[in-house]
Amino acid sequence: MLSILIPVYNFNCVALIEALHSQCTSEKIPFEILVLDDTSKLFKEENRAINKLDHCQYIESELHYGRAKIRNVLGQKAQFENLLFIDADALVDNNNYIKNYINVLPKADVLIGGVKYSAQVPKNNVLRWYYGTNREYQPAEIRNKIPYKSLSSFNILIKKSVFDQHSFDEQSIAPNSGYYGHEDTLLGLTFKANAIPILHIDNQLIHNSLESNQEFLKKSLVAVEKYVTNPQFQKPEVVEQIKIFKVFKKVKRFGLVGLLSFLYRKGEARMKNNLFSHSPSLRLFDFYRLSYLAYYDKKNRDQFQ
Repeated sequence: MLSILIPVYNFNCVALIEALHSQCTSEKIPFEILVLDDTSKLFKEENRAINKLDHCQYIESELHYGRAKIRNVLGQKAQFENLLFIDADALVDNNNYIKNYINVLPKADVLIGGVKYSAQVPKNNVLRWYYGTNREYQPAEIRNKIPYKSLSSFNILIKKSVFDQHSFDEQSIAPNSGYYGHEDTLLGLTFKANAIPILHIDNQLIHNSLESNQEFLKKSLVAVEKYVTNPQFQKPEVVEQIKIFKVFKKVKRFGLVGLLSFLYRKGEARMKNNLFSHSPSLRLFDFYRLSYLAYYDKKNRDQFQ
């Protein structure tokens, strides 16, 4: 019936597994929960408690897989026909979470529950919370208007027969292109190209781990670097799905890369002061990433001249 697949890296996910295990047991369905640890240094002893739960496995990998490959490995290990991928830093706050998915299983090959954030503004890590609350959280009614563009692997159920044919693109996070960002975009485009039915539902999980401002900003910059380091992110169909790449393409067309690069170098510290404040501007965050992309693009081109 249901394989719940959770990649984990340096995070204590015992509470998540216990909540999922309790709901699956209550629903009286065949299930398994596979947790694959991607060479963590932290919380391994705590997570080993998962093995004490029926139908649950905590698997410790000696190889570092990365965000795409680890999900593909979990999909290959799964024994049931429905694969529910959940990020380890999720929090279940809905007692009917599993039941909600079971009720709509026949409606589409891919079901996406969505993400939400705590209503309380954190004292620290404000940038991640503001971005998630204002950009990532969307009700299913909105997401279903652009189903393939709104795809997120944070909380997604995929038929195994589909995933066996259309899995995550491991080249999207090859070492030379950074280990973070936009693998979901490529999977959505694959589903779209193959006319795989997708349905978004309001079955959100809480994003329970807010990265530090510095870590979130660092990952955000790695994600935009892909436009330069990985040619597949310059393909028109991919650019169309990623707003910042779409805007940067116009920046290049109008010859403004040098100007934006200059503005990044001169304004980086001042922009960071705002982004790391208790009231960060998301518009400034967009400009920071765009100007950094111009700087990164120009720096890479200058190296080969």
